Amino acid sequence: MVGAALHVVVAALFAVCLRLVGAGSVVSHQTLSSPEFIGMLSQPPLHNDTAKTSPKGVVAKGNDAEEVALQPETSTGGPHVPLYAYPSVFALVTFSIAVIYGKRGIATVMSVMVYLAALSTMKLSVKWVFVKYTFGFPRFVTCFHFLCSGLVCLAMQLWRRSQHGAAPMTVPTTSEFIFMVMPIAVADASVSIGADNMALRLSSVAFAEILGSTTCIFTAVVVILMGLPFNKWLFFPIIAVAVGCTTSSVGELHASVPGMVLIAVANAFRALKASLQQKLMTGKMQERFDPCTLLMWFSVPATILACTTSLVFEGAAPIRQMSALDSRTFRGLCIAIGVSCVNAVVLNLSQLFVTKSLGAVGGQLVGQAKAVLTVLGGVALFGDRVTVIELLGFAEVLGGVYAYSAMEGKAREAFETNE
Repeated sequence: MVGAALHVVVAALFAVCLRLVGAGSVVSHQTLSSPEFIGMLSQPPLHNDTAKTSPKGVVAKGNDAEEVALQPETSTGGPHVPLYAYPSVFALVTFSIAVIYGKRGIATVMSVMVYLAALSTMKLSVKWVFVKYTFGFPRFVTCFHFLCSGLVCLAMQLWRRSQHGAAPMTVPTTSEFIFMVMPIAVADASVSIGADNMALRLSSVAFAEILGSTTCIFTAVVVILMGLPFNKWLFFPIIAVAVGCTTSSVGELHASVPGMVLIAVANAFRALKASLQQKLMTGKMQERFDPCTLLMWFSVPATILACTTSLVFEGAAPIRQMSALDSRTFRGLCIAIGVSCVNAVVLNLSQLFVTKSLGAVGGQLVGQAKAVLTVLGGVALFGDRVTVIELLGFAEVLGGVYAYSAMEGKAREAFETNE
């Protein structure tokens, strides 16, 4: 164990040195060609802004439907992707996930795969709404995401009771709702997304990626502060993943103190949300809160908050635009919003199942692995160019995720055996 930890530390230091050496190299950038939809805490939406963005960033900040829908939309302007590429990349990701999480059982592997599939298609579904129909009202769409998530989970609860005679639905106590459910909703629907998007106005994308990769470290600290079980040795693979993301990020490193503070706030609230979810779905509370029950309850304040911010920042503009559409376009827009809602429900539920199975930190690392595997799929299929430093970063990310899964699995078995 100690030898493996020292190996990770040496690899991390080596990767940092490589990143510092390569920081001044010239890289190609793409421009933000589609409308930029900023987060809830920023000013009203801007359009046709130009920004520098990294074509191969591996930091996956958006780990649920709302974060994906409310983050700025970027376009890499890449070549047309043939249809055969998608099953090929899916096969690569499936194999890699089976290797990393196979020992956890088929249920965990399937939940991770559903989560990654929903996460990968979420951006496409919201882009269909925002770009094809020029409907630039992300907060309005997010209201429907939360509302549909809550209604679907309510229907599932009622169905379980009618078919299986399940116990009455869990109702959170006042303290649970105020101090656990509400903070999840606030962090999910407002603070982390808004702080991230405001930071992108003050710092470069590459700088935001590097600091955003420390979310897993923030989460580990919050997990410990909450008294949840956590093996301190797991910090080594977590740091390896963060350093690997730093090494593989590309772009201009334009830093700012306000941007750094905002990214730290976003990381902290994202860590708080994931840790509270783990606390509610594991340990003594797991019999009361399963993923379906938790999503149903935190969707209530999240829907109210999303609707309130939509009224404040967007007003009646979404309704006016929809009412001005012809019947065919209106029907198409409703179908597009409906598809994004289905995707959002699947993504939000699967994210909670992954958090329940792998823990708050493990769930964060899944997103990092997905981003790296997607980039490597592009390299294998389309010959995308990456540097040796980036490949070392990718290897360190995947190696760190694998090491974390293996070490955490052994630690969990030891913990359960002692109990």
